[in-house]
Amino acid sequence: MAAATPSSLASSVEKTNGAKLSRLLIDGGTAVLRKCFNTFHPPTKLAAGLSSHFTTLHTLFKKKVLRLAQWDQLFPPSGDPPDSKEFDITLLFLLLTNMCGLTPPSSGWHAMPPISDTSFEANLARMKFFRNKLYGHVSTTGVEMSVFLSLWRDISAVLVDLGFDQVEIDRLEVEHSGEEDYIDLLREWSESEEDTWSQLRDIRNFQIQMHEDVADLRQNQKEDQKTLEDTKSKLEKLSHCQAKTLEAVEEMQVGIEEFKQVAEYEKKKREDHWEVEALKNLAKVDFRGDIEYHAQRFQEGTREWIFRQMDEWLDDKSSENRVMVISGNAGMGKSVISAVACKRMQKAGRLSGSHFCQHNNVRYRNPQLMLQSLACHLTHTLPEYKEALVEKLSRNLGVPLNSMGVEELFALLLKEPLNAVKDPGRNILMVIDGLDESEYQGRNELLDVVGKHFFKLPKWIRFLVTARPEINITESLKHLQPIHLNQKQEENLSDIKRFFQLRLGKQLEQEHKNVLLDKLVQRTE
Repeated sequence: MAAATPSSLASSVEKTNGAKLSRLLIDGGTAVLRKCFNTFHPPTKLAAGLSSHFTTLHTLFKKKVLRLAQWDQLFPPSGDPPDSKEFDITLLFLLLTNMCGLTPPSSGWHAMPPISDTSFEANLARMKFFRNKLYGHVSTTGVEMSVFLSLWRDISAVLVDLGFDQVEIDRLEVEHSGEEDYIDLLREWSESEEDTWSQLRDIRNFQIQMHEDVADLRQNQKEDQKTLEDTKSKLEKLSHCQAKTLEAVEEMQVGIEEFKQVAEYEKKKREDHWEVEALKNLAKVDFRGDIEYHAQRFQEGTREWIFRQMDEWLDDKSSENRVMVISGNAGMGKSVISAVACKRMQKAGRLSGSHFCQHNNVRYRNPQLMLQSLACHLTHTLPEYKEALVEKLSRNLGVPLNSMGVEELFALLLKEPLNAVKDPGRNILMVIDGLDESEYQGRNELLDVVGKHFFKLPKWIRFLVTARPEINITESLKHLQPIHLNQKQEENLSDIKRFFQLRLGKQLEQEHKNVLLDKLVQRTE
């Protein structure tokens, strides 16, 4: 009769060797790798360390290097903090080699390093190598004694180098296991057999009770199904009602929006009407023709010393002087200077209005007309001023502007609305030419306003005023430090000489040119 084939599950010395190597590598290796990992990421700071390497770990997870179960250990779905005590040897190796700043040995992480390399990284690679050797593609858990002794020596050396206690390794090596353990286990099973039968009877009783509970549950499910159907029907009705309500709300919103648009349109119409009503009585004079006429008489290259002073004064935001006065006798070119200043400031976007008084035009000499005209010019360059002026005039509807005194009109049209306007960021200019010719009905009220009240306007609104040096004008404007145009003034003579030089230069013989120019200048005196 043939001998029976030994069972593949029968115990043996070889399988005992395999069990001991497993305990040495898995239990001992896991413990020592956890200890090493904790030195890099202490348990109290583990969550922060994992979060800081989230991108690296998530990449490993997407590549399926990290399994879902391992990912949940690193970032528990429950929100509890991670615990390195839950990490197995595979996960600990992945964390050490990917988030601890270690440099792979020369042979890499997946091959046995040379014996000469005793670095920490090399020992980590050896641990992975031994693990793969014991569990990768093996057909039995048994290990030959010679192989066991060799692996035991090599694995023990690596564990000790990584910090594991040699005493625990020696204790495991001499520990009883195998058949003796199995016999003790069978004895315990035998002694607990009666308890097992008792537990089986309890399980049977539990199953009976479970059947009864399932029957009750099915009945409850039927009742719940009916309740669910009723609820679903009610929800459908509610959804239909909500849809109608939403449609009504949308229609109402459209109506409200249309009403707002109509209200805005009506408001704009009223505001435009108020604006037209408020401004329609403002007199305005357009001096563009006068400006062009006087500007054509200007000789380029002259009077630049005056324009430089004007530019410096206009750009000086700290200057307390709101008015620049150019004083000179008839024929000194004051109106030409005013016209050129208007054109230059218009080009620079800094001209807000102008008025040219004329002794032969009573209307232009009217101070009320001039103030209204300047205010009207300002409304075209300063929208904020326009709003403030309309508000002021709206409160004075029915009061004729021409019946108001000059000072009262100055306060209403200029001082009050301009002081309500924000600084536009740079000074702007208004030009008044021929202030001496603004005498109206035997009085020069505008002169008093310029001399006594212009300083009350904001610093950023400036006035260029020209006038003859008459006694009353000189006295009223002396505190404004006027620029006097004197016929014998050096700058004036230089301008006259340059004028003749530019106009007659080509017609004069070169050798007598300067002598003739000097004589022409003397004749003008």
